[in-house]
Amino acid sequence: MLISLFNTSTVYSQTVSENAHIHGFVRDIDDKITGSIFLSNSKLTLLFNNYPPKNWWDNDALVRRDRPKDVIYVPNNSYLIGLGISFGNLGIRASIQTPISEYDENIYGRSSVFRLRVDGFVKKWYLDAEYYRYSGFTDTNVAIYDSTWNSPQKLIRDDIITRSINLHAVRFSNKKFSYKAIFKQKEIQLKSAFTTYFKLRYRSENYNAAAPFLPPLARNPESEFGTLSRLVMNDLTVLGGGAGALVWKGFYFGAMIGVGLGAQHQNYTLATRTGKRYALLPALDTKASAGYNTQRMFITLSLNTEITYSVLPSIVDQEFLAISYFTNFEINCGYRFNMGPNLNRTVQWTNHFIKTTIETIIGKHNKKNKEQD
Repeated sequence: MLISLFNTSTVYSQTVSENAHIHGFVRDIDDKITGSIFLSNSKLTLLFNNYPPKNWWDNDALVRRDRPKDVIYVPNNSYLIGLGISFGNLGIRASIQTPISEYDENIYGRSSVFRLRVDGFVKKWYLDAEYYRYSGFTDTNVAIYDSTWNSPQKLIRDDIITRSINLHAVRFSNKKFSYKAIFKQKEIQLKSAFTTYFKLRYRSENYNAAAPFLPPLARNPESEFGTLSRLVMNDLTVLGGGAGALVWKGFYFGAMIGVGLGAQHQNYTLATRTGKRYALLPALDTKASAGYNTQRMFITLSLNTEITYSVLPSIVDQEFLAISYFTNFEINCGYRFNMGPNLNRTVQWTNHFIKTTIETIIGKHNKKNKEQD
């Protein structure tokens, strides 16, 4: 089955002075048309653990309870291959799912993945909206908690389905660092630069299964949370961190890392009841990219990791732990061609139209210019 992935990236232009090379650190490529080919793989890894209830010690407070083994589910989805085209500040990418899975399908089964993503730059903010759905996971740790398991085949859970919605808004403090150059290849970073950044993130995670996520031998018999079969998490998180890029003769390495705190609403289903609660939980956000990016061509390797953390019934009396690791790996190669005068005028008109429309909707950002004598 072929799964399509569309990625539309739109950038709303700033004034000529803002788009100009910031003291020789950044070069725009608005006069180029870019064609690219990319290979990517996105994975959502789920970790579940049914902790001992109440505390880590026995009733006499003498013997420390053993920590149960983690149940780790991974999808066996195939790689995506696709094409992209961008001109000026507008671009679109489309890809299909290849028949090549990451692991042996006879042992790990096969997963289905659908992703839809839209991102862009509005004024000083980078905005990103993404939806992804995974169905079919494999328990990679079954032999650890089940000593009778001697089959090379893993425990395949076709009934587990996850749906996720992510909304990001990021603002950088230093214009000498270009997110568009390091992670989008829509500009060129000419010199090394560093910055701090601020990020707002909304995430909705929905995990469902026909049977409890934890197999019977991985559950704690003293805890009712071992029968959990549905978990919905909605969280609003504030993160802060640093980003930087090292550049040398067209080669670069860039990275971002941020930490923060989020307010999370949890809704869950057990064998005997349902429940809901609120929690404050930590958040971690990392991203890295390396490659070669010049006026004519680029080849890049990027890796993005986001972690969602949830505990039940509370962070103090923790009986059920759920951690999701979303990672995206991509290799992207492209070449830039000069735009002819007619296409260049069309692109400039389109950029102006989008900019005017956005300013009409969200309000024009007025700046006070200093008068010079």
